Amino acid sequence: MSCHNLLQSSALPPGTKKLLGLGLNYCIRAPSILSTTANTHNRMIEDVRRIYHLKDNIQDDDDYIKQLYIKSDYVFDPASDEIEEAVSSFTNAIKTEQLRRSHRKKPTRNLTRRQWELVKFFKDHDRYIIIFADKNLGPCILERRYYILRGCTEHLANETNYRQVSKEWATARINGLRRVFERWLGKYQPRTRFDEPVDYICISSAEETFLIRAKKRPDGFSKFRMTGKVHKDPFKMRPIVACCYSFMNDWSKWLDFWFQQLKHLIPSYVKDSQQVLDELKALILPPNARVFTGDANSMYNNIDTEHAITVITQWLRDLDSEGLLPYGFPLDAVLDAMKIIMRNNIFEFGDCYFLQLIGTAMGTSAAVMWATIYFAVHEKHILANHSGNLLYYKRFIDDIFGIWIGNTTNEWSSFCDDINNFGVLTWDIGDNKPSLSVDFLDLTIMIRGSKIETKTFQKKMNLYLYIPPSSAHPTGCIKGTVFGLIRRYHAQNTHRKDFIAI
Repeated sequence: MSCHNLLQSSALPPGTKKLLGLGLNYCIRAPSILSTTANTHNRMIEDVRRIYHLKDNIQDDDDYIKQLYIKSDYVFDPASDEIEEAVSSFTNAIKTEQLRRSHRKKPTRNLTRRQWELVKFFKDHDRYIIIFADKNLGPCILERRYYILRGCTEHLANETNYRQVSKEWATARINGLRRVFERWLGKYQPRTRFDEPVDYICISSAEETFLIRAKKRPDGFSKFRMTGKVHKDPFKMRPIVACCYSFMNDWSKWLDFWFQQLKHLIPSYVKDSQQVLDELKALILPPNARVFTGDANSMYNNIDTEHAITVITQWLRDLDSEGLLPYGFPLDAVLDAMKIIMRNNIFEFGDCYFLQLIGTAMGTSAAVMWATIYFAVHEKHILANHSGNLLYYKRFIDDIFGIWIGNTTNEWSSFCDDINNFGVLTWDIGDNKPSLSVDFLDLTIMIRGSKIETKTFQKKMNLYLYIPPSSAHPTGCIKGTVFGLIRRYHAQNTHRKDFIAI
């Protein structure tokens, strides 16, 4: 099987499995490279002119923040006549050589005629829609009408979480938010020695530059879409909001930058499965040790916004009073931005517009760290109350992994009750008692004697659609994928036989 067929009544068009079996990341080779070459030459000319005009002004900028960068739209004047002539001669020589080679050998497509016709068919017809499966399990195909129906019935019709609004209301709200953003930026912008002193920390000049450029973003709406949770039976739809290229998401990106500086203050934070592997290697387990996992129920949607704002605000103020916030952390600016961003997630689905009423503002850059910090506030009490029974405890957003050394009756029940005693968020943790083997992220973690053993965990519905050699990706991408996967599998599997079996 090379795609997940979720069609309800329509027939699967012939050749679809072979086409989608190439993967949704497959790059189609263009019949001509002239258009891409023109873009490359234009970028080269821009770079040459920028370097020419800034050659005497380049200096180390300690205030530069690589995570917060939007390219300037400034257009530089031409460079010197000598440099402009050299660039023009180089460009013409490249174009002449390309033209000569194109006459000698025409580029070949990396799709068959039937596959190309099928691509145009899907593009021109609204009957079908092709989406990603959740957990990177491959492509799904289903009827567009059914896709819309599932989006409305499972998510957008929930009046507790969403409110449908008119386009006029949504537009007015976005315009109002832009003015709020400008006032916020005016309040927290860097101060000069001529300005009146303030009793709060202002943002840096690099942050101001980023946010000023963000202010120029057009007033577009975020887009609602879904992926298929095909590993569930029956399958469900996961809601996703794409917030790219909007000033609200750039504001959220700034908020996420400062949230990221707090990761070291979250004891349960884990970056990825490799960190878990590295930490488990050093553990010596007692005979009664057992492993367990927990999974949040729709974490983003089930975080009460006002409750989260209250507890995160208090947590940050406590850190500030204890002197634990990073140097230069703009606490007041963060708190003000957090409230505005999380209360104003507006998006469109087709010709309908919605305001998210409860939960993490889906799709915004700060969503992951917001959710991570929210439950970390509660975990502070959990770890204090149950530290004697927890040999190890980590959480990757909405997935918990731990090693339990207490009894699996009343102490375990008390721990599960504490996990689920925070706001309206609940966890699937009490149904399965600690055992000798669990699946966490892309690992199967097992207890063998006093040591931990691991092997790669792969879901049964995984289609394993890696980038094929015929894709127009650079050769280095394909080689890098192969090398990276082999290296990861080798690190994850304690026994060679498990590594070979993948």
